[in-house]
This record gives sequence, structure tokens and C-alpha cells, in this order.
Amino acid sequence: MHDFWDLSSFFFVAPTEYNEKASRKNWKEGTPELMEELIHLLKSVNDFTSLTIENTVKEWITSKEIGFGKVMQPFRLSLVGAMKGPHLFDIAEMVGKEETINRIKKAIATL
Repeated sequence: MHDFWDLSSFFFVAPTEYNEKASRKNWKEGTPELMEELIHLLKSVNDFTSLTIENTVKEWITSKEIGFGKVMQPFRLSLVGAMKGPHLFDIAEMVGKEETINRIKKAIATL
């Protein structure tokens, strides 16, 4: 049961801390601004399902001509608090739009 909680607690509660090494590596100058843009984008997604979120975010990243890692890694860190877990967009769908946005806002304020 302990392993279950360690591997999946982020589905039930928002991160209260962020992995230090992952934060240093993936939360760079300019990341808060990208995450604010991501929030704006996510607010516009009506069908908040994994596939729709993924397609919308990937199209946005491609249109901005930025590396996927500049968005995906901080996005995962915001939702999970570490660089672990299943498919990022499945996590977003399962925790829901409001919680996803709240977690990104919290990461911006904290990191």
C-alpha cells in the first residue's frame, strides 16, 4: 500500500513540494511565462480529455517553435511535483481542468 501511495498520490492530492533536482533542471528563466500561456490555453479546451489536451498543447508548442521539453517537463512538475507518473495528459484529464490549472498556478507561485 505504501508503494501505491508513493507512485500515485498526485492523483488524489496536489504536490506540496517539488523535487529539487527536477526543479533546478526544468524550471528555467521564462518558464513562468510559458506556464501562464499554458494556463490560458488549457482554459480554452472544452473537451478536457487526454487526447484533446495533448493535441491542443502539442499544436501550441509547435506553433510557438519551442522545444517540447520547455513546456512538458515543467507541466509534469506542476501536476506531480516530480518527473514521474503515467502519461502527462492522462494525469491532467483525471485531475480535471480546474485542478490542473490550480496546480500550474501553485508551481508558478512556488518555484
